[in-house]
Amino acid sequence: MAILTKGISLSYKLASGEYIELTNLQEIPEIGNGAPEKVEVTTLADSAKTYIAGLSDSGQDLAFKFLYEKEQFETLIGIDESCSWKVSMPDGISATFDGTPSVKFDGASPNNAITYTLNVIVESMIEFA
Repeated sequence: MAILTKGISLSYKLASGEYIELTNLQEIPEIGNGAPEKVEVTTLADSAKTYIAGLSDSGQDLAFKFLYEKEQFETLIGIDESCSWKVSMPDGISATFDGTPSVKFDGASPNNAITYTLNVIVESMIEFA
């Protein structure tokens, strides 16, 4: 059965704390680990190329879009270290990972809400639970 995106949340946790849920989340990116790279292991005796699975690349940037709210924006700007992140789905599944955040205002035009993007450089494998 399909479920709505209503209720998806993003939380962060500093080294010594509890997860803090962020507010005004509008969009989340695709979330998952990259496919393993293909490593060629063909020998001169093989009649066709052969491969094995190599390492997965978790080095991705995840961009989350928010409606602007000054206090939360300033809090996120103040995080200058890697921390833990958790994306929670409405059915209880969550994705957790470590990463370093950066924040920037999005473009603006007349008669629109002010938004910003939280970009997290993923520094670990993404775990689903």
